[in-house]
Amino acid sequence: MILRRMNEKDRPQAEAMWRDIFEESPAFASYYFEKRFCPEHAFGAFDGDTLAAMTHGRPTEIMIDGKPYLALLVAGVSTLPVYRKQGLMHKLMTLLIDHAENSGFSCCYLHPVAKSLYASLGFQNGADALIVHSDETRAHEPFDLSERYDTEAMLSVYHALQQTHDGMELRDAEELDLVFGDYAIDNAKVMIAFADHQPVGYIIYCEDGFVYELMALNTSAYAFLLDEAAKRTGKEIKAIVPVDCGLPGERIYSMQYLVFNNAFSLPLKNGFCRLAY
Repeated sequence: MILRRMNEKDRPQAEAMWRDIFEESPAFASYYFEKRFCPEHAFGAFDGDTLAAMTHGRPTEIMIDGKPYLALLVAGVSTLPVYRKQGLMHKLMTLLIDHAENSGFSCCYLHPVAKSLYASLGFQNGADALIVHSDETRAHEPFDLSERYDTEAMLSVYHALQQTHDGMELRDAEELDLVFGDYAIDNAKVMIAFADHQPVGYIIYCEDGFVYELMALNTSAYAFLLDEAAKRTGKEIKAIVPVDCGLPGERIYSMQYLVFNNAFSLPLKNGFCRLAY
């Protein structure tokens, strides 16, 4: 078994594995590997010419206590079934971590599926989140509603939250458009809530009830957008939101971090991060 950094020639195998392991649509997998694949930050285990396991990193900047930090978002950690339980993921993650530290990143961060795997590599819980549900019985404050994608309005909400919630990825208009493009491949829809002509929240969701992002500046806007999306899909839906959103829900750890050179402390103060691959 050969472990090495990936290159563009490995892209077709990596895309196929991502699509099959994570059961992504061909359209999304193709979009991701066109827009997001960074072979210089990806490592694979190869059995001859066959890609057996892989892990990906994508460079980002995250804001913590008003300061930006260069971070590596880890995603696509996967192994073909026939090669599992051979320690390949631990070896590949070790390669990726060493690469990140030697390349000047302040941390690696990820949304863990198997927390014990990443804890053994030094990752620590760093950012809480809350799972909240729609509720058709609750009343709402009145908001104006737009169902048109509006980069400026959505960024206004995102940047306001970024001032009070550590760990959020820095976004400009180009990055938000790219993030929404990730979701739009799977026919995502958007709703934006306004109060006195000012944006106070937005939700990105799809017809099957899955919520990609829900961001709001007050409890009423969170509830309003969640319940409006439920009405449109005809389903009870849930979303991952900051723990201080004011709605009842199930508290979970959404992010784990491996911090290099004590760049910042864990857990993050009021930390929150929506994972955008």
